[in-house]
Amino acid sequence: MNFIRFKDSLIDKIKRLKLLSRKINVKEKISFLDQFSTLLVSWIPITNALEIISFQTNNKSLKSIVSQISIDINKWISLKDCFWKYPNVFKLFDLSIIEMWELTGKIWESMEILKNKEEKMKEIRTKIVWAFIYPSIIISLSLIMIVIFIIYVIPKITDMYSDARVNLPELTRIVIKISDFLQENVIYICIFLVLFILLIYFLKTYRVTKYYFDKFILHIPLVWKLIKKNILAMFTSSLGILLHNWIIINKSLEITAWVVNNDYYKKWINEVIVGVSAWENLSKMMWIDNMEIWKKSFLFPIELASIVKIWEQTWKLSEMLLKISNKYNKEIDEVVKNLSIALEPIIIIWVWIVIWTLIMAIMLPFFNMVNVI
Repeated sequence: MNFIRFKDSLIDKIKRLKLLSRKINVKEKISFLDQFSTLLVSWIPITNALEIISFQTNNKSLKSIVSQISIDINKWISLKDCFWKYPNVFKLFDLSIIEMWELTGKIWESMEILKNKEEKMKEIRTKIVWAFIYPSIIISLSLIMIVIFIIYVIPKITDMYSDARVNLPELTRIVIKISDFLQENVIYICIFLVLFILLIYFLKTYRVTKYYFDKFILHIPLVWKLIKKNILAMFTSSLGILLHNWIIINKSLEITAWVVNNDYYKKWINEVIVGVSAWENLSKMMWIDNMEIWKKSFLFPIELASIVKIWEQTWKLSEMLLKISNKYNKEIDEVVKNLSIALEPIIIIWVWIVIWTLIMAIMLPFFNMVNVI
């Protein structure tokens, strides 16, 4: 009997771990929130709405999640507690919005809010990704072409020149040495690249090093402005939505700190929370009255802090934060365009210099041969 109980408890734990690890992509999540909201607005009961979504979806993870939520709802578990079981899908922000609207009985409102937020965040991520896709493709293709050229073409030309006993120019010798080095150490180079990628992933994800990594990326030339505006857009949008839904400012800031996926910003937002909890004004904690600290942190623009100072005395701070968020979204568009314009000539010049160097390394010995003849 004890063995059977142990086996059953072990199976339950495994099932629970599987549920916790369930994950769906942003597109599936937006589709789920949209369908759920539409069905609830049509006065379809929650369990029936979940059954319809489960039947319609082809995604196994989403089907499993929705089915389990439907089972839990039938056990009179709140929707927030049902969603809480899937931390990889529904974040703290989602749960807070659901909890507020669940008390009013207008759950479809929370689904609509979450859907709009996910769509905005997806749109921003897409813009940022597209800003780097073109440069990444050009650089990757050029590097692949250069490596293939150095490893396969240069050795054959080297053999030809060695048979002709031609004095090789310094540029050609350097290219040949690079070719020999790559051929002799190709395995070690591949291992180094893999370890380097793993190191970057470790620095980005490990709790201790992530703070310093997140601080470092805010100082990278060309991209720091884009990263900062993306963070500010998430900060103002999340805080505005939470305040608009009557979530107290302390809790709103705590949730926003989790939404902002940058530990350096998160640290300073936590400092703001400490001050606000001590009844300090939000604008003061954004360092509008202390320029020395503001210059040191450079995290919250003076413009943002000034607007917060003007509107925090009214009931319309949330509306202003949402307007500022839209402004940052437009600025992200502008930064993406400018970044593409700035990177394009740099990449073209870099590719041109490399190709010209390789061509000259090959052709210079030919010129020497002609002069000898």
